[in-house]
Amino acid sequence: MSGRVVYALDDLSAVTDLADLGVDTVEIEPPEDDDVLRRFVVAARARGLGVTLRLASDRILGPAVVDHVVQWLAGYALDGVRLDGPPAPVPLGEFVAAVGALSEHLGRPLTLAESNRFLVPAAGGVLGTLDGVSAWLWRTGDADSGPDPVLPLSPPPPGTVATLTGLRDVAATLLLTAPLTPLLSKADDVPPATLRALTALRRAHPDLAAARPEPNRPIRRGAEVIAMRRGALVVAANIGVAPARVGLHGVPRSVLFTTTPGVSLTHTSVDLPPESAAVIACCRFDQP
Repeated sequence: MSGRVVYALDDLSAVTDLADLGVDTVEIEPPEDDDVLRRFVVAARARGLGVTLRLASDRILGPAVVDHVVQWLAGYALDGVRLDGPPAPVPLGEFVAAVGALSEHLGRPLTLAESNRFLVPAAGGVLGTLDGVSAWLWRTGDADSGPDPVLPLSPPPPGTVATLTGLRDVAATLLLTAPLTPLLSKADDVPPATLRALTALRRAHPDLAAARPEPNRPIRRGAEVIAMRRGALVVAANIGVAPARVGLHGVPRSVLFTTTPGVSLTHTSVDLPPESAAVIACCRFDQP
């Protein structure tokens, strides 16, 4: 799952457009009709999309809960399962062992997630949402507070936090370039052109799709600006209402993506318009 973009789908007929947007995997709930699910998996595969199933805990309660999940994975040729809702009624280690054994038996990778974290593979990292990143954008803090952990830093509040177009696009840029697996849905209202551009950038620059952050302070944050190191790239954001200069801790080479016109480079920084974000190719000071 690492490096993939996941899209939670409510309408199975909408799968046609997602591959064109650069989405890799669709997450669905179990249809009432088994044949509908099987046909959907075949149709998604034909478009190069993986399929994972979101299972609410009340669908898998009982003594055979682990076998139930394994049957979903094997019986419908799925790529993974995400357990959503209250804690599972059996130890998570039993799920991990069963899904790992099935993956080895089938000879293909499978994923198992519980809420927003991956259990299989063990190094899969976390799932991130637009609401989660939006909540992180509004978190108070200062530039000298030390390294930030993997986004999101706090549970997403109810409803959408970033309501302004500029902040929504900033949040979408950070979500799709942060060290996590992005989980999107139609409700996020990310413009198709923005999603297509960022997924193309992820494919062209694997550093952006890595699920783990760099060990040495990958995210630097001030009250209104953020700089996030992603290998040879820096993602810079300004969530303020005035233009801002963001230090890059390296020499910028080119702007690969921006949410709005007006971005300009200096010797070691980038000038951003209000409520904007940019992805910049950058020569690092700590590497040749």
